[in-house]
Amino acid sequence: MDLPTAWKLDDKSSYLSVDESGLRVDNKGFSEGGAIRTNHPIPPQCKLFYFEVDIIDEGKNKWIVIGFAKKRLDYGSWGYHGDDGDLYCFPERGNPYGPSFSTGDTIGCCLNFRNNTVFYTKNGINLGIAFRSLKGTLYPCVGLWSKGGSIEVNFGSRKFKFAETTGDDIDDKLLKNKWIDAFNMCINTMKIYTIEDLENFLEINQYTALKFRVKFNFTMGRYDDAIVDLTKLVDIELSDNVDELLKKQLIEAFNMCNNAANTYTLEDLENSLKINQDSTLKFRVKFNFIMGRYKDAIIDLTKLLDIEPYNKLVLGYRGEAYYLMERYKEAIIDLTNLLYIEPNNKFALRYRGEAYYLTENIGKQLSI
Repeated sequence: MDLPTAWKLDDKSSYLSVDESGLRVDNKGFSEGGAIRTNHPIPPQCKLFYFEVDIIDEGKNKWIVIGFAKKRLDYGSWGYHGDDGDLYCFPERGNPYGPSFSTGDTIGCCLNFRNNTVFYTKNGINLGIAFRSLKGTLYPCVGLWSKGGSIEVNFGSRKFKFAETTGDDIDDKLLKNKWIDAFNMCINTMKIYTIEDLENFLEINQYTALKFRVKFNFTMGRYDDAIVDLTKLVDIELSDNVDELLKKQLIEAFNMCNNAANTYTLEDLENSLKINQDSTLKFRVKFNFIMGRYKDAIIDLTKLLDIEPYNKLVLGYRGEAYYLMERYKEAIIDLTNLLYIEPNNKFALRYRGEAYYLTENIGKQLSI
């Protein structure tokens, strides 16, 4: 089954022109503009499909829409608007979502058929879930109603900006490049790569291959798969700073908490693993965060901050959890406190900026 690789030339508005590559679209100067979809739909067997759109020229009014649609746009389309940052689900009106975008920005769109959700990225930063209950046969599409507007799509022929940004925590340049290669290898495919595939293709050992696959699965919201590989990583090697006893306790904690049918109390973990409350809280935070249980994670992170108020890692985790739950004011407080401790923390600067913008945008909507 074919994947989307270019725009469909014989099914587009007459006001749009497409270059020879089939990837660049221009509004030829008419304010009417129009929309265009890809040559093939996204096969549900793909599970995850990600593409990015470079805004070459925002045009006169920035009315550019990036998203996906059914075979006929009037049967259903979903998009993220550049002029106001709102989400639109045709024929319904827009809802606030993220920042506006303009010339020079790169907007990514990820369709996840495993949990039927969609998220967008702006210049490599994940903006959070935009749509849920994804169904049916869907095509990537772009609406270009801005006079003089111009975009170019990347379906994976070039490195994704999202892959580069999610590799910012990798200090080694060679290893970061390998992460980007691994990301591009695992996205937009119907094949599930094994650890052996990653080892052979990237010429890395099993431990590094596992870390890459964990990172990829976590980035793409495949938490169940991530926890399986995390458990394998712990079996191989945890950290030079963790003794063998604590390593065994962490393995037991993974196996214990990976049972989604049960919610374990701190007392359960303390008694079963014979560890103190501080370590128990950290274990449970990690599991809840990986599984997307942000509300539960925040409860434990707050308890950890009561024990150690200036813990940078905990402040960052709670700030991110608040952000993902759209509790932007609380996220700003935690990220600001983190920046008092570490003024150049890239993570805190990035997410606090986005949280400020989203808070202002929601406030404007409520005042209308």
